[in-house]
Amino acid sequence: MWLTQGVVDLVKYEVKTKEKIFERGGVEVFDSGYFGKILVADDTALYCEHDSAMRHEIVAHTAMCSHEEPRSVLVLDGGDGALAHELLKHKEVTITVVERDEAIVEAGRAMGLYARALEDERVDFVIGDTLAYLAEAKEGSFDIVILNRFDEIYYDEKAPMAHIARILTEKGLVVADASSQLFDMAGHKEVLSALGNEFKIVMPFRYTSMVRTGGEQWLALGSKFFHPTADVNLQRADLTDGFTWYNSDVHVAQFALPTATFQLLREYIRR
Repeated sequence: MWLTQGVVDLVKYEVKTKEKIFERGGVEVFDSGYFGKILVADDTALYCEHDSAMRHEIVAHTAMCSHEEPRSVLVLDGGDGALAHELLKHKEVTITVVERDEAIVEAGRAMGLYARALEDERVDFVIGDTLAYLAEAKEGSFDIVILNRFDEIYYDEKAPMAHIARILTEKGLVVADASSQLFDMAGHKEVLSALGNEFKIVMPFRYTSMVRTGGEQWLALGSKFFHPTADVNLQRADLTDGFTWYNSDVHVAQFALPTATFQLLREYIRR
């Protein structure tokens, strides 16, 4: 059995799998053997068991180590539990996870990797409308917000990002999935542009995926105050227990851009 993904008329990427162990509402979990279990939503692999640290450590700890003293984190679309699992490595933080798709929650349980993190006493887990949650959340409620999945619903209008800026504290920051520079530069620019409307600092950074088309995937950080490379918390980055991929050297390096790419994105990047 082959899991096939691709960009129409450009490239096809196939991963061999052994069996499908979960399917509901466009969300699937495959057991691949070599890659471990793979979580798929709307025909796009989100991550696999063996590259989870490459994505989730980068997302969670880049955010946590770019802030001086984060205490509260909001994760939107984190119902599989992977980001909560990573954030819980920071003993001082409380986490709110909001998931709009119950199938993702069930898929997370089927994977058997991170679902228990959502049961931790420091995690408030909500199943519901993420946009409604943003609109109703109190001003200054969170130090960090993470948008875990790229979705046009957060960028079709200015309101969602304005709400994110509103519910962040005065030195807060957001990390968002920013699609692909290789195959979706328009989507990537859309994320950077939306962040630029609300945040003083906007910088893209990358991680490596074993199962996403193209391999190299992109995120973006928007910050009201802290600079993600100049203000990285070295003690937190290098002395927190439990990392297998992330460290302070990786933190800084992942923000590096080729000259041509920087020129292409110059109007969107704020350093």
